[in-house]
Amino acid sequence: MKTLWLLPLVLMPALLAQEEEVKPPVLRILLPEANAVYGKHLPIQVEVEHFRLTNDWSVPGEEERLPVTGAGHLQYVLDNRPLMHTDSTRLVLEDLPTAEHILVVTLVGHDHIPVGPEQRVIFKVVAPRKGLSRPPLIGLTPE
Repeated sequence: MKTLWLLPLVLMPALLAQEEEVKPPVLRILLPEANAVYGKHLPIQVEVEHFRLTNDWSVPGEEERLPVTGAGHLQYVLDNRPLMHTDSTRLVLEDLPTAEHILVVTLVGHDHIPVGPEQRVIFKVVAPRKGLSRPPLIGLTPE
């Protein structure tokens, strides 16, 4: 009988080790680089770890669209103006005005609640905008 009590105690560390460690999401802005100077085309690239990027936020087989834990999308904001919500980690902006700009990227759940700290980068654009009065063009680039 004593060995039966010991068996669960011996197996407990092995069972605990099998539980998957949940790591917090990581977000890094790779481009644009801080304090760099860009021209007409501004490449944006971010890197995400320990988080599933997706625009599909429904749970399979459920009627309601509920946020899925560990999944979401990126929120891009330029100079305090929302650019877009997307699962794309690569964008290209065109026709930004000559100025210093601040890009803020936040990893958010599908309920738009941040799941980690935002990342920001300050950069400069030196490019003539002859007569353009429209907002910058946004293009998605293939992953």
